[in-house]
Amino acid sequence: MDYQQNWEKIKEIVNSTPMPEASDTLFLFGGGLMGALAVSVLKDELEIIAVCDNDTEKQNLTIEGLPCISPQKLSDYKNPFVFISTVKYYPVIHQQLTTMGVRHCCLDAYVVRQHLAEFETVFQMLDNESRRVYAGILLCRVSGDVSDAEKYCCDNQYFCLPKFRYIRGEKGAFVDCGAFVGDTVEEMIKYSLDTAPRIYAFEPNNRAFAALKKRTAFLCDIWAIDQERIVCEQVGVGAENCYLSFRSYSTDLANTSFTNDVSLDNSGAKIITLDSYFAEKHEQNISFIKADIEGFEWAMLHGAEEIIKRCKPKLAICVYHSIFDLFRIPLYLKKIVPEYKLEIRHHTDLDEETVVYCYV
Repeated sequence: MDYQQNWEKIKEIVNSTPMPEASDTLFLFGGGLMGALAVSVLKDELEIIAVCDNDTEKQNLTIEGLPCISPQKLSDYKNPFVFISTVKYYPVIHQQLTTMGVRHCCLDAYVVRQHLAEFETVFQMLDNESRRVYAGILLCRVSGDVSDAEKYCCDNQYFCLPKFRYIRGEKGAFVDCGAFVGDTVEEMIKYSLDTAPRIYAFEPNNRAFAALKKRTAFLCDIWAIDQERIVCEQVGVGAENCYLSFRSYSTDLANTSFTNDVSLDNSGAKIITLDSYFAEKHEQNISFIKADIEGFEWAMLHGAEEIIKRCKPKLAICVYHSIFDLFRIPLYLKKIVPEYKLEIRHHTDLDEETVVYCYV
């Protein structure tokens, strides 16, 4: 089945997806990171009253200001309708809710139906290989079946395209947003043959930042790099300079994410915008920005709009954390830099690690 057939299948699925009615009480199923990110976007347009999850440790928590309840409590409400936020566990939850007699739908299918014109615009602006990947992964997401995701996989995340693999001699700095333990910084050094004038690595998590510092010290040693050429900052990046809390129910080292939920009283981190940061540093030229920041990519790009417009750097931006990012990020980047060429690639056998690559 080619990408055009997949695209038609997507439209068939979303057009037949059950939709909530005016009298329904709305819930979102999934108290993990993807569910929290979904709530943070949806709560301004839908009156979702609670999150539900089978994990008893999540029940009774507050997620993005909403209570988390057990699925069994859905029967306490009139006309419950549930959006399933997880694709990975969709078949199991679909069967569970069907057995309970609770109306529901895949959240991704709902969003694609509501924003089909925007998804169609992105699809049409892509090259054929990107259309194949985009339609294939979107079909996995709206159908709740990721078994075909591996068909669209490729290696070398952030560096899979020739324009990103041969980056020696770039004049501007490299930026790693969500540097984690320095794995991408190491790849930046390798693929540039240590010609990047400076690398800035942003990582807010305490444990990951400690590992990042150790790794970059080692890299400076084995590549004979002056230590000041790799700048590590223990901050997050977003749309404004502020301080945000970490989501307390996300304990995975690789899933550190921020929330605007003011009810939380826990640790967090300083958030900066790339525009203000690099203005302070008098860093005039940026050549490459990578971002995998657990759903904060949209905010980060808005806080980096001026340097993106001015420098037109290569971008490798994760768009899988929120179904909204699969259309709004490509459209936004094309709007602020019309000459950008956009390509989509996918890097796991699940619905995760989808990346938009931009270059001029």
